[in-house]
Amino acid sequence: MSLYVKIADAIMEKIKTEEWGAGHMIPSEKELCQQYHVSRPTVRAALSMLVNQGYLERVKGKGSFVSKPRILEDSTVFLESFSRELAVKGMQVQTEVLEHRVTEADEEVAGKLGLSPGDEVIKLVRLRYVKDSFQEGPIVYNVSYFPGRYEFLQKSNFEEESLTSVLKRNHVERRYLEKNIEAIRIEGKIARILGVPENSLGILIRAVCRMADQSQVVEYTLSYYPSDRNTFLLKISV
Repeated sequence: MSLYVKIADAIMEKIKTEEWGAGHMIPSEKELCQQYHVSRPTVRAALSMLVNQGYLERVKGKGSFVSKPRILEDSTVFLESFSRELAVKGMQVQTEVLEHRVTEADEEVAGKLGLSPGDEVIKLVRLRYVKDSFQEGPIVYNVSYFPGRYEFLQKSNFEEESLTSVLKRNHVERRYLEKNIEAIRIEGKIARILGVPENSLGILIRAVCRMADQSQVVEYTLSYYPSDRNTFLLKISV
C-alpha cells in the first residue's frame, strides 16, 4: 500500500468515527507532515485523494475541511424501495407529497408510458429527506407518472407508506428499469423547492420501469438530485 494511501486511511478513520465531523478544519499540511513523519508531497497526495472522493473540501487561504456527508445511491439496488436502500446505510427517509392527482399525459409522458397524448395518468410529486435532517434540505425531488389504470394509487398515502410497498400490495412489481442520467443546472421552481441556488449543479435521472416481462410500463419518473447532497456509485460486472 502506498504511503499516501495510508495517510488518507488514517484521516478517513477520524472522519468515520466523527472525531473530525462535517466542517472540521483538519491540521495543516505541515502539521500532518510532522504527525505522520512524511514529506509534504505525500500529504498533498493523500489530501488530493480525499478531496477527489468528496470527503474533504479545500478553501483557498484557509485550509482543508471535512465535507458534509452526501447520500450515496447504489445503482445495483435502484429498484429497491428508496427507503429500504437508505435504511441499509443506517438512515431513514421522510417523504413530503407535493402533488398527487389525475391529469392528462403530455406527449413526453404518453410516449414513455405507451399511451396516447391526453390519456389519464396519475401524477405523484415527492420531496425526500433524511429523517431528522430537514434543515439539510431535500436529497431528491421526484416527479412520477403512472397509467390511469392503477386507480389504487389515488387512495394511498405516500407520506406514510412507500411506493414500492403500495405497488407490491396490489400485485404490481417493477422488475425492469431503463435510466437516462444527465448532468444539469437546477433552475426556477425546482431550485426553489430543493432550496438550492439558481443554476446549481445537479443530476437528472429519467427512469422507465416495466413489469418483469417488459410488456407493460408501470412508471415514468424524473428525479432531480442536488450534486452537493448526493453522490452515485455505479457497479458493473466485466
